[in-house]
Amino acid sequence: MSTQEVLEKQKKKLENQRSILLSQFNYCEDIETSMGALGDYLNQIKRIYFSYTRNENYITLIAERTKQKIDQQLNLLLNNLNKMILLKENYSEMNGKIIELNKENLEVGKRLKETFEVLKDVSLQTNILAINANIEAHRIGQQGTAFKVIATEVGKLSNLTSNSSKNITDTTSKLTVQTSEMTKILQDSNQTLSHVVQELEQEKGSFTSMFRDSEKIVNESIVLDETLKEIYDLIEKVSVMVEYNKISFANIKKILKDLLESTKEMLDDIYKELGIQRNSVQIFNTSNLYEQFYQNFKNENLEVCVLLLQNALEKGIEPTFLTTHILERTVETIGKEQIDRLVPLSEIYVNGKIIEACMNLLIPILEKESKSENLGSIIIGNAFGDYHALGRKIVVTFLRMAGFDVMDLGLSVPNEKFVAAVKEKNAKLVCVSALIIHTADEIKQLRTLLNENGLKQVKILVGGAPFNFEPRLVQAVNADAMAKNGVEAIKVAKELLGLIDRKEVY
Repeated sequence: MSTQEVLEKQKKKLENQRSILLSQFNYCEDIETSMGALGDYLNQIKRIYFSYTRNENYITLIAERTKQKIDQQLNLLLNNLNKMILLKENYSEMNGKIIELNKENLEVGKRLKETFEVLKDVSLQTNILAINANIEAHRIGQQGTAFKVIATEVGKLSNLTSNSSKNITDTTSKLTVQTSEMTKILQDSNQTLSHVVQELEQEKGSFTSMFRDSEKIVNESIVLDETLKEIYDLIEKVSVMVEYNKISFANIKKILKDLLESTKEMLDDIYKELGIQRNSVQIFNTSNLYEQFYQNFKNENLEVCVLLLQNALEKGIEPTFLTTHILERTVETIGKEQIDRLVPLSEIYVNGKIIEACMNLLIPILEKESKSENLGSIIIGNAFGDYHALGRKIVVTFLRMAGFDVMDLGLSVPNEKFVAAVKEKNAKLVCVSALIIHTADEIKQLRTLLNENGLKQVKILVGGAPFNFEPRLVQAVNADAMAKNGVEAIKVAKELLGLIDRKEVY
């Protein structure tokens, strides 16, 4: 083997080694950034913990205060209940006395009536006597003056007796009626009090049960406080591990940087021996690249975004790394920011244009690495009502690179169109992208429609911010799995189609 051939062989090995080292360096840098973000999240959790707890037994204290309040209300209710029972007993006693009095009044009235009948007869006889005396006085003449006086007085006595008898009869009748009315009022009041006492008795049972439940809550709160302390201790331990890993990855980065420098020097020597003029490959800070790309993406600077990727490619960053760690990471972050707000169509349009321009730069390079084999047909599209094309376009590119025949149905795809495409292509997998929660609900209806059309064997792979934010949503919409990015979509698609063993449940 000639020296030229040896150098060429050595050059390829070193270039491959440089590419691997550079990729590892960039991954370490990305992990270091993620560790920093994780540390920030952990600190935020600790701040939330302290802002809500304020002391070590916060939940127990709240439960005990609630128990005390319930105890106070229960005692107040019991006091009021005892007062009402005593009042009811007094009313009952008073009512009994009035009933007895009413009976006595009726008896007195009966006797008075008998007496009044006698007085009535006396009055009548007295009146007759007065008339007779008056007649006798007229008959005798001058000597009958005394009879006349007697007749007059007897007549007055008769009238007085008759009037007094009538007044006493009326008064006795009124007294009897009033006593009966009072008896009825007292009976009604007593009945009302009985209902009130009965209701208070029922409330007493409810409050007593509530009090017992509050005791259980206090005991459970003690356990919860202890659990929260354990969680906080675990967060502290994880925080320490995160800091340790940040230091470890920083040290690994330093080692990789030294190896890259050594590899670069050896390559420069070989290039010199072979007479090759090459631009030196610089170690690129992907954290800064992501931050710059993300800010310019948010500011809708299409030209700057494309230029940043061009510069990264010229400095040796692999297109797959740029697609996954810069483009898709930006799309995921933007998606999380957009999930809770109404996004203008103009913003969606511009974001799509930026991704399209970036992919137009990267696709020709990525296609050189694509496989020619056909792994099967896949249908992909945005859920009905969803107009966010960013993530879907990247996933389409990666699936096609992997060797899948991908039919892209585009934005806001009706479920009927998905089903028709599955039948047309005899596809066994449907990929649905959804950036907002209410469009994610369409996937459940798609599953139903597929089943109704005899396509139960067709799998559904989902992706988008709602699923990244809440992975349990995958099961909620009856999907089979989710993928966070294009690289993961290839792996999960192969697993769902049985091309590789499925090692993870999504």
